Amino acid sequence: MKYLNSKNLAILISFFIFSSHLYFYQNNYGWKNTLSWDVVAYYLYLPETIIHHDPGLTDQNNIKQLYDKYNLSKTQYQIYKLPNGNWSTMYSIGFAFLFLPFFLIGHIWALLSHYPPDGFSLPYQIAISNGVMIYIIAGIFVLRKLLKKFFDDKVTSLVMIFLLLGTNYFHEAAIGGLMPHATLFTAFCLIIYLSIRWHETLSMKTAFGLGLLLGLTILARASSIFIVLFPLLWMVYDKESLMNKIKLLSKNYKQILIGLIGLCIFPIFQLIFWKITTGKFFFNTYQVTPGFDWLNPQFSKLLLSYKKGWLLYTPMMIFALAGIYFVYKNNKNIRLSIILYTVSIIYLLACWGTWWGGGSMGHRYFVESYAVFCLPFGYFIQWFINRKYLKYVFIIVCSTFLFYNLFQTWQFNNWVFDGYSMTKDYYWKIFLKTNVSKEDLKYKEIISEYISNDKFNNPEDYNKFTVGYLDFDSINTTNYKLDNLDTSITYSKPYSYKIKPDYVYGPCFKLPFNLLTKKGHVWLKISMWYYPVYSLKEAPVTLVAVLDHNNGQYNERYTTWDLEKFPYELNKWNYISVTYLTPYPLSRDKDVIKIYPYLRGNKEIYIDNFQVVAYERKW
Repeated sequence: MKYLNSKNLAILISFFIFSSHLYFYQNNYGWKNTLSWDVVAYYLYLPETIIHHDPGLTDQNNIKQLYDKYNLSKTQYQIYKLPNGNWSTMYSIGFAFLFLPFFLIGHIWALLSHYPPDGFSLPYQIAISNGVMIYIIAGIFVLRKLLKKFFDDKVTSLVMIFLLLGTNYFHEAAIGGLMPHATLFTAFCLIIYLSIRWHETLSMKTAFGLGLLLGLTILARASSIFIVLFPLLWMVYDKESLMNKIKLLSKNYKQILIGLIGLCIFPIFQLIFWKITTGKFFFNTYQVTPGFDWLNPQFSKLLLSYKKGWLLYTPMMIFALAGIYFVYKNNKNIRLSIILYTVSIIYLLACWGTWWGGGSMGHRYFVESYAVFCLPFGYFIQWFINRKYLKYVFIIVCSTFLFYNLFQTWQFNNWVFDGYSMTKDYYWKIFLKTNVSKEDLKYKEIISEYISNDKFNNPEDYNKFTVGYLDFDSINTTNYKLDNLDTSITYSKPYSYKIKPDYVYGPCFKLPFNLLTKKGHVWLKISMWYYPVYSLKEAPVTLVAVLDHNNGQYNERYTTWDLEKFPYELNKWNYISVTYLTPYPLSRDKDVIKIYPYLRGNKEIYIDNFQVVAYERKW
């Protein structure tokens, strides 16, 4: 039994995670598409600046060629145009620094081989996706050192087993390593450990290292800022301890200054980069994201929903949250920082527009926080293993959760579990199953794609009802400008509606999502009669459908149909009918589907019998 200590366990877990990483990429994914989707926004700084000498991403032809050649994602959602003509990624530069050593290895490899040195060919994919495993495996050993500061070897070992293999950390580490969460877990572990070490040693070197790591971590992902609660509130639990902490910091002000210098080093590079590309030292890269809804947090959905409930898909962390009680009772030095961190991060994520975190195995946004939650988890385990009979129940339950996590990870990476489209019905259809039938797939949530005319192939599975109608005569479900009514050209008498150059927007249906459906989506059939008196090349008209979140804070799935691209006859009534799949709501109470035509030219056009029909799934 002397060989089953926490150090050897860390080696075994590291081997298992790295072996799983190699297995899944070799057999399930290959190495050709690892730098894709969200990772592009973290990584694009390196190839565009170092290889293509285009930090402002102005050569959009090159960008498009890279997207097409390497299938980076279906759309270029990771970048957006700036007023000065440059382009920006939606994330800051922090992870580009972390990728840099492995990028250089891949670049040298590409230069010395037949692969194109463009930043995305196979050498870069292999070098970077395997290189970050160094950070991830290092985190396992830092976690052990951190836990040993609080617990004996038995508790440390149990925390490592159940946390690293029994939560979605395993997926993020083994398969999702290029995403930020497993690497940030390492950074969080090291920040907490260095915070403790500085208070023990008052070392100048530790102060600088802690500041440097904090600066890089916050730059890598802004939500990481809450980890500063640990160095700030370590050993703070009442008024007297707060005054002692202030005295300690005042007495060691030189070390604090050194730490602040370290804190600023990496962010300075970001400020310089922003100045070069945007013309400003300070810039919000997240401006094209849904943002936060601070007064409408989605706590129940974040924690318990079938779509992506953290505790539903990672039930092991229920014990970590319960362990906060034991932290409060047993360790006053960390209780304030842990309580404040837990409240802050849950509130922050519950207020985030896309609280479900995109496509992932469980709720990936929490993974870096497991470096914090390992401590209450450890105190919870410590209490249970000292109970004569309860400890066996606890071990059985945790082992069940561990199996559940590993099995779900297998399901996720074999296309059974769906990271985007989980529903209650689909969850139970695939529970503990190794394959999925066509009948099962019907119960997944349908995810809208960015195309102009969605294909609605199964109306028999939906209930149909009209949600908007304008004949400009007797049946009108929304307001419109009475001055634009016309009697000279009509489809249904006595009125039609003339869209004129002096006001280019036609009538707009505003359909609150919470009145459309209580489900995750509806299909909308949008139809309209229109009468062009001029060529649509001269008087082009576009039909628009979009989800408006919180009165213009963010637009989701802006979809357009240009009428000139459809067959039509001049000086006759023409009919257009399109279908629109609503995106998953950001907030049902604040999301509105807007549907309207607008004139892009300088000639009028007539419309009539403008209608929207909704199709709501029967289950």
